[in-house]
Parts: sequence; C-alpha cells; structure tokens
Amino acid sequence: MQNEFAPTRRGFIKGAALAGTAALVGEAGISAGLCSVAFAADGKKPTLTFLPRTTQGTAQGKHGPITVEVTFSDHSVDDIKVISQTETKDLSEVALTVIPLAILANQSLNVDTVSGATLTSFGIINAVADAAEKAGGSQTLKDAPAEYVAVQAMTPGTYTAEAYGKWKEGQIEGARHGAADPIMPTQVEVTVDETSILSVNVLDCSDTPGFKDPALVRTPAEIVDQQSIYVDTVTGATMTAAAITAATMKCLKQAGADLVGFAKRSPRVMAEETYDADLVIVGGGLTGTSAALRASELGIKTLIIEKTNRVSGTGACSSGPFAVQSKLALGAGINMTVDEAFLLRMEEDKGRTNAALVYKVVSNTGRMADWLQANWEAIGDKGMAVNPSNDPMNIMHMYGKGTQKFQDLYDNYILPAGTTLLFETQVDDIETDKEGNICAVTAHKQDGTDVTVNCKAVLFATGGFGGNDAMMEKYLNGTFDNIGLSSNVGAGINIMLDHGCRLSDDLAPGLAEFCGNDVLDYYSGYMKFINQIGFLMLDPAGARFMNEEWCITESNGVGAAAMRRASWSWVILTQADLENLQTKGVHGHLTDEYIAQWEVRSRIINPVYTTIIDEMNRCIEYGQAFKADTLEELGKAVGFDEATYAEAIADYKQVIADGVDPLFGKDPRLLYPLDEGPFYAVRIISPIDNTYNGIRINTYFQALDRKLTPSIKGLYVAGMDSGGYFTVPYSNFLGSSSSYCLTSGMLAAESIAAYLGVEA
Repeated sequence: MQNEFAPTRRGFIKGAALAGTAALVGEAGISAGLCSVAFAADGKKPTLTFLPRTTQGTAQGKHGPITVEVTFSDHSVDDIKVISQTETKDLSEVALTVIPLAILANQSLNVDTVSGATLTSFGIINAVADAAEKAGGSQTLKDAPAEYVAVQAMTPGTYTAEAYGKWKEGQIEGARHGAADPIMPTQVEVTVDETSILSVNVLDCSDTPGFKDPALVRTPAEIVDQQSIYVDTVTGATMTAAAITAATMKCLKQAGADLVGFAKRSPRVMAEETYDADLVIVGGGLTGTSAALRASELGIKTLIIEKTNRVSGTGACSSGPFAVQSKLALGAGINMTVDEAFLLRMEEDKGRTNAALVYKVVSNTGRMADWLQANWEAIGDKGMAVNPSNDPMNIMHMYGKGTQKFQDLYDNYILPAGTTLLFETQVDDIETDKEGNICAVTAHKQDGTDVTVNCKAVLFATGGFGGNDAMMEKYLNGTFDNIGLSSNVGAGINIMLDHGCRLSDDLAPGLAEFCGNDVLDYYSGYMKFINQIGFLMLDPAGARFMNEEWCITESNGVGAAAMRRASWSWVILTQADLENLQTKGVHGHLTDEYIAQWEVRSRIINPVYTTIIDEMNRCIEYGQAFKADTLEELGKAVGFDEATYAEAIADYKQVIADGVDPLFGKDPRLLYPLDEGPFYAVRIISPIDNTYNGIRINTYFQALDRKLTPSIKGLYVAGMDSGGYFTVPYSNFLGSSSSYCLTSGMLAAESIAAYLGVEA
C-alpha cells in the first residue's frame, strides 16, 4: 500500500518556463515527456531540431534554483554549463559534473540520476529541458533514449583526490560528535588501467565515527564491483558516501576517463526473502534498540527492520535521557520524586497530554536508567553520569554522543539472543488476518529484494517524519531545517494511517534551541548561536514578535516555540557586535553574572567565534543576510514592510533608551545599542532534530483507531511515532526525547510480551 507521503524515487519535475506543466520522473530520468514524439518507421532515433543559440534554463534543485547555460546548434546540444546553484558542496558534485556530460553524450534527458543527489540531478535535467524549450521547443530531447557507449582510454596508474563529507573545512560541530579535530577532507586513492577501475581505497576520513563506517567499507567496494560512481548511497552515511564518490570522480578525471562511462545506477535484483518471528520492530533507533534489548531478555523471537546501515538513529546525536529516582541521580544528591516530576510535567502540559501515559513513563525512567546502566557496566562500558545542577529540570543522565554504546548492546546482548537485524531495508506495509490480528510485515531492501516477515506483533519506532517535507507542510504548516536524520520520513505513521489509526492532536516539530537555515548549514559553525545572545529579532514583515531572552532562558521550550511562530525571522546586529563575537565570543555581550545565572552551556560561551565573520559573508553571498550602513537601508535590502519595520525599530530604540521592555520584559542587560552601523540582518529558521507525537496510543503502547480503540491486535507504536506524551512547547526537562524513546521502548516490549503470553 502506497501512502501519498511515502518515500519514493518517483517525483514531479518542473521546468521554470514550462507553463506549469509537470512530468513524472523515473529512476533513470524522465519517463514521460511533456509532449509525445513520433519515432521514424525504421526505429531510428528522431532528429533533434533547435534554433541555434545559447540560452539559459532554470529549475528547482534540492536547496534552490539551478541555472544552466546551454548552447544549441541546428540538430544537437553542443555545451552545458551550470552557472548558478545553491546545492550542498561535495554531496552534489558528482551530479553537477556528470549529469551535463551525460546529457551531452546521449543527446537525451533520459539519463541516470545520482543516488543521494536525486533532487539535484532532476534540477539539472529540468533546467536543460527549460533551455531546450526556449531554443525552439524540441520534444525529442525529452524522449530520446540514452544510447551512448563510452570507450575508455585512461592512463594507467594510481591517483589521489579529496572531498569533504559530513563536516566541512573549519566547522566546529564535528568534534562534539567524535570526529577529527580539525576537520580534514576525505582522501581517496584510485588505481586504474586503460579501461577500468582496479581499486578504491579511503586513506583518511574525518567524518563521525559510527556514522561513516558503513560507507567506508561499502562504497569503495561497490564502485569497483559496478565500475560506477553512481552506486547507491549508504543510507545514514550519505555525506561520507558522497565524499568518496566525488573524490573518486576527481581521480578518474586525472586519469583521463570518460566520466559518462562510469555513470550507471546500481542494478536492482529480483529476489524474495521470508522470515518468521514473534515480533517485528521497525526502526533500530533508541526506541527500537531499547525494545529489542528488553524483548531479547524476555525470550521473544524478534526481527528488526532498519532503513539505514547502522543502529541508534537520531539518538546517536543525543547527550542522554532524563530519569527520576535512578541510582545515579540519587547518588548525585538529586532527590526529586516521581510525583514531583510528574506535577512539573502537568504544569507544563496544561492538560494536553495523556496524563496516565506521562505518569507511567516518568515513573519508569529511573528503572530504565538503572537497567541500561547495569547492562553497560557488565560489559565494561562506563555508561551514564549525572552532574548536580541548579536547574531542577536538569536530571540528564549523560552518556555522550555516538553509536558505539548502542552497538555494544547489539553485539553483547541483542544479536547473541538470536535477534535478526536487517539493515538498509524499508518497511512497505503490515498484513492482518480475518480476525484483525497482525500476521505479517512486508518490506524491501535497497537492492530491490522483497522481504516478508510472518509475525504476531509489530512495534513501529521509525522516528517521526522530520525528513519528509510534504508531511511537514501538511501537518505542521511549514518546513524546517532538519538537522536530524533525513531518513526519518514517517514510514510507520503513514502505514498506520492507511490502516485506520488516529493521529495525535498535538503533532509537533522537535524544535532545537539554535538557529537553522534552509539554504546554508548553520549547525556546523557558530551562526547557530546567533539567537543565544539576545539580539533583536524581527519577523518576515519586520515586526518584533518575542522576548529574545527566551532563546537563552527557556531555549528548548518557550524560546524555540516562539521562534517557530514567525516561520522565519531576522536577527539584527551591528558591525561591532559581529567583531565582538569573533574576538570575545558571547563574553562581549553576556556578563559573567548572567552566564552563571542561566547556566549557559560551555560551547555557547566559547571564548571566540573564530569563523563568524566568514559565515556572515557566506550568508550575504547566498542572500541569507544583508549588510547596510543605516537601519533604513537594511530594511529596504531585506524587503521588510516599510511601516511595520520603521515602527519596530523606533519602539526598540526607545526600549534601549529607557532600559525597560514594556511589551516582553526583556532583561535590560540584553538591550544592546543600535546607534552605529554598519548593520546586519541574518535570516534564521527553526531547526528540528525530529518530529514528536504521531499515532495515538494507550498506556500499553497499542496503536489506536479513530474510535480510540486498539482495533488491530498486535500493533504497537512507541517513541517519536507515538502520540500523547508531549505537547507544545517541548518540555524543559533536558533529555526528554531520548528519555521517552528509551523508556517507551522498554515498556512497549513488556506490553508485547504480555500480549504474546510471555512472562515478563
């Protein structure tokens, strides 16, 4: 069953000048042209006809418009240049380089797209289609088959090249996730003879441990095996895989290769696999891992379907869960009771959550933490640590970022217990028998293999839909800067909706407290902290809309929710502010007293923001920031509504002069001067780690139908796919998401054990 929002390689392409007409795009390129074309009676390829000229075409890529310049002669496309684009560097390099060459070589738009850069590939193809329409409206280019056969004549030898993967040059965030410091490009060594690639070796890679490893093993081997730089990306390690293929492409260019000859998509296989299990867990993130660990302890025959090539999902980026009354918390002198924590949650939630579910989860967080800690300590892992805090809602059990701690649970407990783990496998549907009992799950592997698992129960734990723009537009009224996993596309939620399950009333984005941007990567540098200082923030019309201090004092909850209200916003600061950040960090603005009062995190109070001016200049280059000598000129550059902006600036200058903010009550210590330019406005949007709330559940984690009854017997859902535990704004208990995922996974496994008749 295919839901309208389910992930697919088919999509719609739109040429900028094609009168709004859309054509379906298939795996190999365009499967249906804008107009049909008659082939010659002898079956030969039709003659291309153009008006000789050089013209431009534009189409939408992944992050913005792609513009190409195309030269046509009477009967051929003679040259294609990509002249402007805002795609992700290195990730899109193979597509931007090879797709134009393939179109030229084949004299056809019916060319293979690049795995991991599909939208960029489609953008280039459609930009060329747009240019072709302007050169006489040739139909044949869209329908002509790809017939080019490359003849390689490379210079034999060994070549080296490099490209950046997940982390780019000068970025600071990678070190927090265990990456090399400083970040260095991925270095690749390629050996060729005259006609083929003999070997590909990765000499060095600074990307995140755990995330990069599958790509380091698989991508080089597949390039050699398939003789292609278009091999399937490694889901969950897309950026690392792209760096390897980009560097390999550079080596092949050095060797004099015809790159089009190495531009073939990975073949699909026709195969079937069948498994038998009591429980299928869909998703190997925190929720799925916790559930699998508990299920393995209870002797439940379990199979895990994981879309990516690694375990722990978005949870590998979390710092740890909150837990009440754990041994570690009590040992740190934190004595908050379950009832006290529950009442704090109820005060936050204002009646919008399922109180019984919240109480059940909160009351079991301590058991969850003790259980995981005991398992880790038994295999020599230090597990978690708790540090006392002045903040009563900081009971975070820190376990550090990375995948290894969760891989250890699989290697030492889950897999030895007989659990089957299928990587790079995507769930398609569930099946029920005549009595409404779960009886099977269907799925497919990345290579095309169809999978059927006969089972008695299913637990969906697919991590929400932060990677699905269409679902966010439909359910959340907008899109966000997804800094979580792009593979979290709501697969489980969509399948359950297709089977009559009911959505929560409080679907919400899992807002991060920092700044994001849908064109540039703020997350890896210092620009993400630009809202953590108290600068003036204006909405798209130019109005002030929030107390900017909330981004410091209540960053995860009220601050993040307030930022979302504006869709996007503009942070206003001066040249002096920017230079202070580069030389002093936040110490040029926030006093030591203020930093101590609000326990500002150490990475935010870094002594200097070494790259912030370079980051601002890049924002200006991409139209995500503007600079002007006066505030009036700045407003015109951004495009604010003139009257709205003028009023906001006048009011805020009065607030600065009076030292009192009557509208929002901002701390006077954060009222920075706006007297002397130059001035900057930088565009920010809300980043998200995931989405939270999904299918309504009861306290047994059963998926509920529209009558709020568990009509499908054996269907369970936990973690970010489930609804009722959270509301908007997000809880101020630090580590709430990871806590809920780990605890709900454990509890769901115990409920499933009861359903299966297994004694817990």
